[in-house]
Amino acid sequence: MSHEVTRRYIFGLLVLAFVVRVAYAFVTPAFQAPDEYSHYSYVKFIHTFGQLPVQPDPAANPEEFELHQPPLYYMLAAPLFPSTTLIEGRPLLAMRFFNILLSMLTIVIVYYAASSVFKENRFAVAIMCTVVALLPTYTYLSATLRNGVLATFFASLGFHLCAKAALEGEQQRHARWSWIGAIAGLAMLSKLSSIAFVGAAMVLLVVTSPSWRVRFYRGGWFALGAASTAGWWFARNWMLYGNFLKVIENGDRYIPPPISWEHEKHSAIVIFKTFWAVFGRINEYHYADIYRLFWIVAGLACLGIVRYLVQRRHDFPWKLAVFFGVAIVLSLASTLYYAHTYNSDQGRYMFPSMIPIMTFLALGLSTLFPSRYHRVVLDGVLLVFAGINIVVLARLAAIYWQVG
Repeated sequence: MSHEVTRRYIFGLLVLAFVVRVAYAFVTPAFQAPDEYSHYSYVKFIHTFGQLPVQPDPAANPEEFELHQPPLYYMLAAPLFPSTTLIEGRPLLAMRFFNILLSMLTIVIVYYAASSVFKENRFAVAIMCTVVALLPTYTYLSATLRNGVLATFFASLGFHLCAKAALEGEQQRHARWSWIGAIAGLAMLSKLSSIAFVGAAMVLLVVTSPSWRVRFYRGGWFALGAASTAGWWFARNWMLYGNFLKVIENGDRYIPPPISWEHEKHSAIVIFKTFWAVFGRINEYHYADIYRLFWIVAGLACLGIVRYLVQRRHDFPWKLAVFFGVAIVLSLASTLYYAHTYNSDQGRYMFPSMIPIMTFLALGLSTLFPSRYHRVVLDGVLLVFAGINIVVLARLAAIYWQVG
């Protein structure tokens, strides 16, 4: 694929991704998406009272379940709250469109990040953009009201800036890390699931710095940027609650079970499934055939990574590979910890690490399949992912029509 063909493909992909998201926003009734009412209540509180809420302990009512969340998304969405009275039957439409816009910008960031990592591999660039644009869970959730979409946007921007810093090597300026730190702070101020990006960025800072003196300078700039954007919220938590983080999922006083292989394996499987395909409260039962398809896609990508390692290829910078690998490990570890501690094993918590995950997916598929088959593979992935969304949209429309 030439650069011009790739750009036309990405433009068409953006149009398709936008249309699918708008369809989800219209088809899904208000408050039927997971936790949407609780997120709405947070936005309503800020708009009504002009201040941040205090998380009760325990959180007994749905209006209180998300009040522990970082506030940036809700502060940005609050000016849109008066729009809830404009369209009868679709009160959340304007705020859902805000999330659609954020997800579309995220796809654009993924394109530029992929282009900087795979300068000569346009197939890998197109695959990364296709999967992010039409990933069923992300497509559905980015058309509903939730703070994770903003966190994914900032974390993706941060991964892009870090990748550029790693590729430039010694040419990077120390002060650049203040901007990366500021983006890290904004990501944490959106949702704490972006903590994996922060940890991986710190590892990259250490790996790419030639001396302890340079590490000290860059670390200082990074800390200054993060503190300038998110420091006040952590300080507020300490003053209000006596700790930097305040996480109370609900009032049922869930007690984590003992750590066991069976329990953690089950959580990992559920996280995998809900990363790829889950479509809301009304149909959270498992689509066995859909999940089987994603097991195959992930398995093929892993085979491609093994082949890449066996061939001892070096067309992917090792510093970037370490950075992205650490980010994925940290994201999975934090997601498993949250699943074990709060009984919430959801793959969407790994969305802030979308760029690292899709980079390895694209690298594996581009290595496994010869270049003469790349266009066939790309068209197949596009048709499959688009087809899944269309089938689910039709099924959702039928179900919601039946229940009124």
